[in-house]
Amino acid sequence: MTIQDALDIIKRELALERTPSGRPIAEDALLSLDSALEDHKNYHMDVVQCLNCKLILSSLLVPSGCINCGSKDLTSNVS
Repeated sequence: MTIQDALDIIKRELALERTPSGRPIAEDALLSLDSALEDHKNYHMDVVQCLNCKLILSSLLVPSGCINCGSKDLTSNVS
């Protein structure tokens, strides 16, 4: 799934300050979600989902693990 495909999910995460599983989103992660929405040039890039907190975010913004919970368990298999 690309950022373009996940725009609605990312917008909901930002507005509700919750992951799709209902967990709270930290301030740093909220800033990253906002950055992903503003970066129109990279909408073709893939998103990843944290297997722990279920945050969905641009793969470009999580090089060393989930920015929300710190988990290293990420998947690009987001449906």
